[in-house]
Order: sequence, then structure tokens, then C-alpha cells
Amino acid sequence: MTAQTYVTSLLDKVTRAADTKSFRFARPTGYTFTAGQFLQLILSTEPNLVHAFSHADSPTEAHIEVTTRLTGSEYKNALDALPLGAEVQIKGPYGKFVFAYDRPRVAFLTGGIGITPVRSMLKYLVDTGGAERVPGQQIVLFYGSRTVDGIVYREELEQFASQLAGFRLVHVISQPEAGWEGHVGHITAHLIRSEIDFASTWTYYVVGPPGMVAAMDKVLDELGVPSEQRVTEQFAGYDNP
Repeated sequence: MTAQTYVTSLLDKVTRAADTKSFRFARPTGYTFTAGQFLQLILSTEPNLVHAFSHADSPTEAHIEVTTRLTGSEYKNALDALPLGAEVQIKGPYGKFVFAYDRPRVAFLTGGIGITPVRSMLKYLVDTGGAERVPGQQIVLFYGSRTVDGIVYREELEQFASQLAGFRLVHVISQPEAGWEGHVGHITAHLIRSEIDFASTWTYYVVGPPGMVAAMDKVLDELGVPSEQRVTEQFAGYDNP
């Protein structure tokens, strides 16, 4: 698919956490993408403001959805100030961060807003009944969040775990509230080994800010995962919003 530019309009805003919102736009006629890809969202300011976002929506959904932390940057403030019905441009799709249907064991390693392309892939798998997946495929999502309240798409992800065969969700909370009974801290090689067998044989999708991607690369090195079993996507904007 060749990237093209389309005009669309803002349909809705959905609060996901204290500093995180989803922005839903009408799907332009002719715009298609593969779950996990990203687009450029161009705001009609003077001059135009441009930012890349992963699709949080699935190709099976009628709207386009981008979900982002509101960092206080010029771009994020302008995006948050858009009234419903405002016109913007999108350019895309881009990227090769797409699901490996032929791999028997797939693990996602992400944190915070890095969940967006993973949500896109999982939603598509649920909506299509997992068509084309290799028989018996296992999928595990390791999702790191600062707090339980900060888990983006928590209810949907837990629904996916009950709807998608072979899929498990593993939350890791770095600053848990009293009563949290799941994993505490960060995603480590030890934690991964505690949840899956033969960790070096899995295909890993790593997505998040550059610092997290670098940390996960070290974890995968510790697990002995070869480079051909790693797929990465960096959200550079969160180190320099």
C-alpha cells in the first residue's frame, strides 16, 4: 500500500487515563491499512503541525483511532483543542509492525501508550476469528503500566483474553496500589521466564519509547533471542514531545 494523503474530520474524544485520550476520525473513502501500521496526522494550523501515530483501531472498525499521552507539547495541545467536526489530514499507511500469523509463539512487550498498535492487531484477530493463524498459536502480551488506573484499554484487553484462543494477558505494575496481586516492577527476563516456557524460541514484538525498546533489547539478549525473532517499533515522540 502506497502512502497517500486524505482529508477527514474528528468524530469523538475518549478519555483513557488521567493524561491519555483517544481521538476518533472518520475513515476516508479508499483508505486501507494493515493492523499495527501507523499514519501521519496533519493539523490545519499555521504552519501545519504533523505527528506520527500508530493505528489503535483495527481495519474491521469504521473509524480511525489514535490514542496518545497529552504531554503539553504544541502539537498535543492543538490536537486536544480540536472541536468535533474539525477537519484534519492523514497520510499513510506506513510501517511493517504487523502480525506474524505463521509464528507458533508470539509475545508482545510494551508499556503505557505503546499498547496502541498491539490493540490494533488483537482487535483485528478477535474480529476475524484469528483467520490465517497457524494452528495452536500462542500469544502473550506483557504490558507494563505505572499504576492500575493508568492501564490503557484495560477492559478491552481483558475481553480479548476471553475471546481469542491461545491469548494471555500479563500486567506488570511499577507503582501498584494496595491489594494488587499481579506482577510488580518492570518486565524482566526472569518475569518472562516465569510466564512462558522456552522463552528463546518465541517471536517478540517490542513497542514503546526508545528507552523502553533499548531496555527490552537487553532483556531479549539475556533470554538468548536471535535478531530474526525480534520486531520493534519506537515511539520517539515521547522522549522529545
